[in-house]
Amino acid sequence: MPDDVIEDDAIVDAARTHPEAFTPLYEKYSVPIYRWFYRETGHAETAADFTAQVFTQVLQNLHRYQPQRSASFRSWLFAIARNLLRDSWRRYRPSGPLPDQIDPAPGPEEIAVHRSEMDELRATLNILPDRQREIVELRLSGLTMREIAEIQGTSEDAVKMAQSRAFKTLRARMTEGAMP
Repeated sequence: MPDDVIEDDAIVDAARTHPEAFTPLYEKYSVPIYRWFYRETGHAETAADFTAQVFTQVLQNLHRYQPQRSASFRSWLFAIARNLLRDSWRRYRPSGPLPDQIDPAPGPEEIAVHRSEMDELRATLNILPDRQREIVELRLSGLTMREIAEIQGTSEDAVKMAQSRAFKTLRARMTEGAMP
């Protein structure tokens, strides 16, 4: 087992009896969880609310985490985040385009090109089947194939195949859009 998985499990064990011992795990994973929610929702406040809800649920359910059954604490954490988003998605659906993170230094032409490219990428991601889009988003969040397989309840080979298909679709769509 990798050292970080062993370290995470030791912190979880300590946090079961002393909740303040959980702080290092919060510090380690709150930003990746927030970023994942932000990419999924496109709203900073919603991402922050979901992140807080995830860590509240994690603290309430630490007794359920079983290191022997899970690939890692991180995959268990992202599974909770994924389930929270799925449960909340029916009530929450972003309206309008996602905000752009644009450096104020570029000129108007560069901004227009950037926005156009980001809109194209978002549109292309949205045409992917939900499972493939989720795999791409989780990979962008830094999760391994094994962790994604654990979250989705499938095999690593199935995740690799779905990721390959997703990237093939993305490449084809993005190449189509680049041609005159």
